[in-house]
Amino acid sequence: MSLTEVKVRQAKPKEKIYFLADDDGLSLKVEPNGRKSWSYRYSVAGTNKRPRVKLGEYPVMSLKEARTVRDEYKFNDHQNEALHKKNIKTFQDICEEWLEFKIRNSFEDKPRCGVIQLAQKCLAQDIYPDIGVMPFTEVKRYDLVKIIKSIESRNVKEPVKKAYSYLNQIYDYAVAMGYCEYNIANGLHKILVKNYPYLNSNELPNFLARLKQINTDPIIKKALLFKLYTGVRGGELLLCESHHFDLDKKIWKIPALHIKQHRRKVILGHDIPDFFVPLSDQALEVLKSALIWSHGEKYVFSSPRHNNKPIHFNTLNLIIRKMGYTKNELSSHGLRSTFSTILNESGLFQSNWIEAQLSHTDKNKTRASYNHAEYFNQRVEMMQWWGDFIESFI
Repeated sequence: MSLTEVKVRQAKPKEKIYFLADDDGLSLKVEPNGRKSWSYRYSVAGTNKRPRVKLGEYPVMSLKEARTVRDEYKFNDHQNEALHKKNIKTFQDICEEWLEFKIRNSFEDKPRCGVIQLAQKCLAQDIYPDIGVMPFTEVKRYDLVKIIKSIESRNVKEPVKKAYSYLNQIYDYAVAMGYCEYNIANGLHKILVKNYPYLNSNELPNFLARLKQINTDPIIKKALLFKLYTGVRGGELLLCESHHFDLDKKIWKIPALHIKQHRRKVILGHDIPDFFVPLSDQALEVLKSALIWSHGEKYVFSSPRHNNKPIHFNTLNLIIRKMGYTKNELSSHGLRSTFSTILNESGLFQSNWIEAQLSHTDKNKTRASYNHAEYFNQRVEMMQWWGDFIESFI
């Protein structure tokens, strides 16, 4: 039965997410917190796949508007199917093939950062609506530029960078497979907005004050503060367990499996040592507090809602938004940029010490191997300076 505005408006939240179906693949998603949004299940030509794409939030997007957007997707579905019957590969066909290749090439490994899901979301929401049904060989560079500029017009940074990355990978794959002669997405990064939004040193006091005042679970506050103190990536932070730490020596030994650039090598069977992070006195204090708070849980920064699961990777950014920062002002990853920028601007530490602390891969191809404790003694001093610097604002 078709939905009505009254049914949509009166839909009440339940303990779990549920969907109210309209017609032709359109449905209303109702979350436990009361948030409502529209989604559409579209078809992938030549397969039985029916991925779901988000169309918009209710009530910002009305039922009537959702149906109009749904109809646009339906038209694209029909166009796609017609081309498929003629054995003409569409842009969406190649993208879906690339996704399958990406999954197979990762040995079915799906890290918590959700890279596959993020790629699917970007393609479905930002790319397929414009060029999904176009024959792959007819897509021109300007079509890709328009997509990048369209995403950029929303005043977002990370989605633009992701879109470029995916398009570049898709065309590299297409060239390798013989679907086209060269990568027309190459160089699109030159029109991207650069860098993650981050805090300058004079903005740190306000951030720390907001963090102290925000009404959220204490373990989330501790996670954000520990991330600021250590400069690690989100995945490294959220997957840490108590046995990864040597409290007496003030060392965090991050498994190589959790380090972005080493994960694949570990999966392939390479023996890569843990990455050593020296902890300042202040970081150690936050850690000990988190260990007490999450006692009995698998993860140090455990989810307040789910047993033996870490805080969800989106939660840190959601709290930063709740603190009043927009996407263009600060992100969770931006705390890592804050760490790097202030340390570099201090002039007190060599850049290679900072890069080592950020666990960045050395670009010098002549280096024989990865050094898990590179410049460790220098980094001990640097991290204590950083801890003292942050504490001076608290």
